[in-house]
Amino acid sequence: MSQRAWLLCVLLSSACASAAPVPTQRPAAVAAPTLLAPSALSYDFQWRQRVSARWPTGTHTFEAVLQKRAGELILVGLSPLGLPGFVFRLSESGELHVDNRTGQPLPFEPAYVVADVQRVFFPWLGPTVPGFSGDRSGERAGTQVVERYLAGQLHERQFTRATAAGSERVEVRYFGAEHPGPSPQDAPDRAELKNLLLGYELVIETVEQSRL
Repeated sequence: MSQRAWLLCVLLSSACASAAPVPTQRPAAVAAPTLLAPSALSYDFQWRQRVSARWPTGTHTFEAVLQKRAGELILVGLSPLGLPGFVFRLSESGELHVDNRTGQPLPFEPAYVVADVQRVFFPWLGPTVPGFSGDRSGERAGTQVVERYLAGQLHERQFTRATAAGSERVEVRYFGAEHPGPSPQDAPDRAELKNLLLGYELVIETVEQSRL
């Protein structure tokens, strides 16, 4: 899982090559979304991912490892040498533990980073009937969620919630394998997230995945 999820790259700032200035804070009126419990996702896994982040003043690409195991969700941001730059651990009780190994203060709320991970990869509205095509909607954790399916595969999601800075809308699109999909390929090949209020985009490619 940020005040702006693309600010994950700042955690690896010692390795960031982009010369473009990176914003260090989101509007104070945009509070981090409510996080789901790790058990909302029923299986344990480990995924290695490549994340490309884009914001109005720059872009950056880095690698991360996402793991869910024994009621805990763990996100590790990796340096180019494969060493952890940060570790976020979300417990089943909702406690978020942050291990910052960059030697610098974190320029964002880790809860916002985890929220974007959950927006992309966690189930929000429960299972569908096999082969379902069409739209469905519902509300969870204070957020209105709309999902679009085609032949049983999830293609798009939209999240909308009210903040003091206005309505926050997040759009997610999926490419490749179905999400959530059957083992052994549970993650989509590629997912794209766009936050229209905060002005950032993420492209998340899952390059390795396994069940635990």
